[in-house]
Amino acid sequence: MILKNGLIYNDSLLRNGVILILEGVIKTVTYNVTKETLQLIKNRNTDGIEIDCGNRTVIPGIIDIHSHLRDMEQSEKETFLTGTLAAAFSGITTVFTMPNTKPPAVSANQVKGWMKKAQNKIHVDVGFIAGIPRDFDFEEITSIIDLGVVGFKIYPLNSLNGIDWTDHLNIQKLLNISSKFQLPIFVHPDWPLNAEEKEKIFKKGVEEKLPFLKLHNKLYPTYMEAKYVNFILENYYKVVVDLDLIPKDYPIIHFCHISCRDSYSLIKKALSTNKSLNITFEITPHHLLLNDSIQIENPNYAKVLPPLRDKKHAFYLFQELKQGNVKLLGTDHAPHTSEEKEKSFLDAPSGFPGFESYPLIVLDQVFNNEISLESFVKITSENPAMTFKLDNKGFIKEGYDADLIIVDRGVDYPIESKKFKSKAKFSPFQNYQTSVHIWKVFLRGIEVNIDESNPMGNIIKGVI
Repeated sequence: MILKNGLIYNDSLLRNGVILILEGVIKTVTYNVTKETLQLIKNRNTDGIEIDCGNRTVIPGIIDIHSHLRDMEQSEKETFLTGTLAAAFSGITTVFTMPNTKPPAVSANQVKGWMKKAQNKIHVDVGFIAGIPRDFDFEEITSIIDLGVVGFKIYPLNSLNGIDWTDHLNIQKLLNISSKFQLPIFVHPDWPLNAEEKEKIFKKGVEEKLPFLKLHNKLYPTYMEAKYVNFILENYYKVVVDLDLIPKDYPIIHFCHISCRDSYSLIKKALSTNKSLNITFEITPHHLLLNDSIQIENPNYAKVLPPLRDKKHAFYLFQELKQGNVKLLGTDHAPHTSEEKEKSFLDAPSGFPGFESYPLIVLDQVFNNEISLESFVKITSENPAMTFKLDNKGFIKEGYDADLIIVDRGVDYPIESKKFKSKAKFSPFQNYQTSVHIWKVFLRGIEVNIDESNPMGNIIKGVI
């Protein structure tokens, strides 16, 4: 396949050129193409397919490191087919999926069944993140790792396995596992608020007639997110010192969906103090571009954990993104049924679909000169590929997978969640105006943003 007349992003530059794709891999990227050069490229094109990109922008496929693809006993919310099709239509060619499934993915048999369910049913490449087995069963942990998971995930608010993630000894055991196997631990950072304090906050919020989203923010306050981040950092330092670890053996920690200045500042300070720390974090598009003051038809559509914060946190995080200090984004794509979201605010589950709004709202910031295209490609493709050792992804270079998005700036139009490919057809970004038009999306050189496409995604195996 040949992609010609495209504005190709590579090495921080956007240049007109031609990409030759053979057997799903980028064979050559050529700029300043003459008629003679183009003919030589055509002579090597084995399948005869030639696409004129019409001077549109060609960037690497997006890698989303945080999603919930559901399926199993939650197929009414999402399936591997619907979730990955939603990703494919959005220009997301690789996703990581989380283990809070039903049943939870906390044993080798459950993880194996989870992966088997995905076989031949994924439209993009998928990496699986497991939970820790009950009682830290070392043999079970080894068996899960042997299946090729890309990491483990912990939820201090709702443990998948009965392990108390507020116990420092358990965290230190976990960090030892990460150090030994050099496998990332994905952390949902939030220290549980006790029931009495929660009830007190709730009653006060009701008395003050707080809007639901502001009340939700207070029930999961920023200082508890920061408290858990600090707890992990303290135990990280202790394990490094107690085991006398050298940097190559440091545990690998990834903080999910950092949502406020408090916890962000703690991580930033830690990383600036010791650049050897193997610690990363992500921020979601909704914590950058939304806040708890938004006006929305159904507040449940914006109910999420961590909650939408007040404007000062969103503004601060977005400024950090603009300055190049945020390295990773993740959607936390978390679909639910419309029926669940129609319940009372307290009973409705947290989370909403994120795949199909992600590129439309973040790339729109590029088109509006709020962030650079270079920053966008780094945080959505290059950095996740390098951070999680996805060796053949994230770049438009010879020898890399031909995972590509071709986009254009056009007339503004509203995001319409009823048109989502996801089963969850609601969004807090409903009617958000965007100028981003996703023209074509390729996974290993095969166009995947078409309704008749066959699921040809691969399961990504972790690198040990």
